Amino acid sequence: MKKKLKYSLGFLMILTFWTYGQSHVDLVDQKERLIKETEVLNHALTETKHTQTNTLEKLKIINKKISAQESLLEIYNKKIQKLTEEQLELDNKIIIINKSLNKLKKNYAKLIRITQRSMRGHNRVLFFLSAQNFNQLLRRGYHFRQLTIDRRKKHEEIQKTRIELDVNKQLLIRKKSEQSRLVLEKKSEIKSLGQTKKDKKNTIKNLINKKDSLIREIKIKEAETKKITQIILELLESEKNKTNNLTPELKLISSNFQSNKGRLPWPVGQGSIVSKFGKVAHPVLSGITLMNNGVEISTPNNEVRAVFDGEISKIIVLPTGLKVVIVKHGDYLTVYSNLQKTNAQKGQKIKTKEPIGTLHADGDTKNKLLGFQIWRGREKLNPTQWISGH
Repeated sequence: MKKKLKYSLGFLMILTFWTYGQSHVDLVDQKERLIKETEVLNHALTETKHTQTNTLEKLKIINKKISAQESLLEIYNKKIQKLTEEQLELDNKIIIINKSLNKLKKNYAKLIRITQRSMRGHNRVLFFLSAQNFNQLLRRGYHFRQLTIDRRKKHEEIQKTRIELDVNKQLLIRKKSEQSRLVLEKKSEIKSLGQTKKDKKNTIKNLINKKDSLIREIKIKEAETKKITQIILELLESEKNKTNNLTPELKLISSNFQSNKGRLPWPVGQGSIVSKFGKVAHPVLSGITLMNNGVEISTPNNEVRAVFDGEISKIIVLPTGLKVVIVKHGDYLTVYSNLQKTNAQKGQKIKTKEPIGTLHADGDTKNKLLGFQIWRGREKLNPTQWISGH
């Protein structure tokens, strides 16, 4: 019986901690992901500081860092609020358990008194020997055996309730300790966010003085985007008949690509998306909207890799000398731009995560920017919906 009670109480402790722990899993995962992303962005900003220049890329990184920090603060608020709610629940539960324990103790004491009254003035042996018949003897034996069993059960209930009380008290202490730690982390993050916003203000101030160069950059970017789009559309047109009659191998690749939506690996080992898909407002020049056919990823890595099995369909060399690699995955295309070098050849088969080139870096900075697009036919797709959480 003691062994059974021990196992059941051990299970109770595990279940209690697991139940409360599960409520934090999603928030903890989000928090860890945002912290890692902030670390990557901090590294990128450290590299831009070494160049002693204020660039549009630096501002994009700062904006992304602010977004990540604000999201992180939301997570802190949610976690702190959840911990507060759980502490209130635990406080109420402890009160209920305490009441139950006091009631059990009173019942146990009452049972002891009943037993003592039953035996008072009686010799146990004579009490049994004085039975008038065998049935009365059995009833007296059953009576005393039942009192003993009831006492043991009450005692075990008390012990079990005490352990349950201790488990919840320990859990409450843990929750309060965790909440205190999170409050300190939140304060630190608020301070860091304030500094990041200050850096953004200074960067914008310096960039506004470079309005002419920013406009030139926009024109160059638009020209490059137009050329890449034109070549992709020409490529799709030239392969139109092939696309409508895909080989069994290409059909399988296309199907597998589709089924891996949301799980494709990143085109770089480490990075953060600093420019979103679609129409975005220029971060400095008011009234100017930019169109992104994909996303831009800030990364400390040199190597760019394929996100899925496919075939090198086209390699574009831009007027700046930078290269763009297009990989065909059946009905789908992935596009990798801002490459300094590529060893890939047109028609070459390529595997998931296989290197396809190295990124260009401005000046002495070790941080780089990758342009990444996904197309299905003539439709431009949002890459953030296809690559896995990072």
